[in-house]
Formats: sequence, C-alpha cells, structure tokens
Amino acid sequence: DTDGANPDRVLQQLANVGVVSEAYGGDTPVVQTSAKTGDGIEDLLEAVILTSDVYVDPKANPKRSAVGTVIDSHLERGRGPIATLLVQNGTLRVQDHVVVGAVYGRVRALIDDTGTRVKDAPPSMPVVVTGLNDIAMAGEVFQVTDTERAARTLAEQRSLQNKKQIEQPARRITLADLAHAVTADGTKHLNLVLKAEANGSLEALRGQVQKIDDPTVKIRIVGEGVGPIGESDVNLAGVSDAIVIGFNVKPDDRARAAAETQGVDVRHYDVVYQVTEDIERAVKGLYEPRMIEVFLGRAEVRRIFTVDGKNAIAGSHVIDGKITRNATCRVLRGGKEVARSRIADLKRFKDDVREVQRGYDCGITLEDFNDFAEGDVIEAYSLEQQNA
Repeated sequence: DTDGANPDRVLQQLANVGVVSEAYGGDTPVVQTSAKTGDGIEDLLEAVILTSDVYVDPKANPKRSAVGTVIDSHLERGRGPIATLLVQNGTLRVQDHVVVGAVYGRVRALIDDTGTRVKDAPPSMPVVVTGLNDIAMAGEVFQVTDTERAARTLAEQRSLQNKKQIEQPARRITLADLAHAVTADGTKHLNLVLKAEANGSLEALRGQVQKIDDPTVKIRIVGEGVGPIGESDVNLAGVSDAIVIGFNVKPDDRARAAAETQGVDVRHYDVVYQVTEDIERAVKGLYEPRMIEVFLGRAEVRRIFTVDGKNAIAGSHVIDGKITRNATCRVLRGGKEVARSRIADLKRFKDDVREVQRGYDCGITLEDFNDFAEGDVIEAYSLEQQNA
C-alpha cells in the first residue's frame, strides 16, 4: 500500500533466504493484498483454507488425555478457584488430575456453557472446572496427568522455575527514573502490564497508551487482562522489567507482597488520561510523584451494635495487616466499595486503642457512616507520596 512498493522485489528477497514462492517454483503460497482497497482478501482466505486442508490435520483424538488452554480463571466465594478451560485435544473427565503452569488439582466438577454439570468434555468444548489449588493464568496450557502425585510434582517444578526467574535484583524501572533510562540506541524503553475492571475499560486504557507518540520512547505492552492485579501480573512485570498499570483495579494481598519483594512499580488510576499524562511527563523528566494509597489492614464486620440509637459500632475481626485509629478507610460490600470514611474510634473490649493487629477482634466506629452490614470489609490505608 506504500508508494513505490515492489512485490516482485520482496519475492526475490524471500527467495534469497530460502523462502521460495509458488510463483518462483517453490511451495510457499503468496497472496498480494491491500489493506486500503481490500483487494486480495478473498484470495487470502481461500489460500488459508486450502493450506489448512493440505498441511493441518484438524482432527482431534477424543480417546487420549485432555490438553487445552485456560480461557479465564478467578476466585469465587464458596467454590474456590474457578477456571474456564477449552479442550483442544482428548477428553477431560471428572476426577482427572490436571496441571496448568504451577497450578494443579483434581477435577471436582465440569460445567458446560448452559450451566449444566457434565461428566466429560470432548475436543473443542469449553467448560468451567472446579478443584484447582489456585487461580490459573489465562492463556496457559493445561494437561491431564495419570496421578495426583505427577501433577503436583510437575506444578512444583514449574513453581520453582518461576521463583528462579523472578529472583533478580529488586531495582526495577519506574516512571520517576524513565527520563534517565536511555539505551544504547538513544531511546527509552518502557514495558507495561495493563489491568482494568472490564474489557471496555481495558480497550480504553490500551488505546490511550497507544496514542503516545514520542520518538524517544518505545512502549511495549507485555501483558494485559481484566480483573484485580494479581501475583502473576507482578511476576510478569518482574521478569520483563515492566510497570503494572491498573485502571479502576487494585492489587490483591499476594500481588502487593510480591511487588514489594520484587521492587515492581504498581500504579492504579481512576482517570484514564492520567496514565498517558504521567508517562509523557516522565519521558521529559517532569514527572512529579502522586499521592498513593498504602495498604494498612483489613477487618471483616461480624456484628453490629448501635449506640444512642444512631451511632453504629462494627464488631470486627482483623483478617489482614492492622487497623489504625484515624486511618482513612473504605467499606467494601461484596467486593464493591460502598463508602469512604475515617476510623473515628477503635476499641478492644471497652478500652480505646491506637491499633489492632491481625487475628484480633475490635470495635470500629467510622466518621459519618453507620450503614454497616454483616460481612462488610473495612479496608484501612494511608496516603503517601509515590516516589521512584
């Protein structure tokens, strides 16, 4: 489609490196197409079909052990890790021992796309699987092993390999030092892992990043996905020296710990244009750190008491970190934020205390918020300047 394009010259150059087209007497199909006019697209599709008929055997063997790909995976309350698998060869059955990456388990249930439990899943069938010991990474290949021991051993070996890969110097690239990270060719390289709350948000985030037009920086998206920032996202950023960008999502506990251990820069935004704004300013050396949330602790509301008929005290159990009096906090219900407030009062039994550590019960009163429900989670955090 470019002016002065010479297809014959390209064919000659390919022939010089051993790729000989059918027009030159070789066996490599070549179809000339135009992205502007659409010319040759039908010929291209026909060539793909013909080539697949000749070179690819589309038949799967339903009698062999199952092999396939993870489409999606998440943690579901009451059911544990859930994975959607696409069987590409063989047949997956209930009670099969499965290994996918560093995750393994025994298939407890198979659920088809109508929500019906099935006993087996033949080739080309997507199914929801329960029974894995952890969340699998989308895109990973799964396979069935003969025994649970074989699956566990293989998963442990892969986990050990992953740990060796991420045991690198903790110093990673950050936005604050991007302006000084000039490579031998005079450009700056920035790798990103993108996470967002939904596919539409992810597309918007990706689109904003791809709009950055600066000849001095090369931006590469090494990973992306929908959902909270997980440990696998941080591990990917660690091995590829990338920055994790979250849009309306935050890291879970394991991801937060992994980021701290590996020195990975994890950032979260709720306004998409701020992402490009920060990157552009960082390239020019004008980046100024923003105030970020630093996780303190999390408590689960188990009983609710009312004082003077209006002020509510949340009888809570600290499940992670610590809860500190006067800390900023959010109230989560079913994983969604319902309020932001400040911890106005914190008690252990009848005593006022400054903080309560993980594993202990306490009474929490929030500023201007009384609408607690049992099962709510109070997440405390502090605001600090995000440095390099």
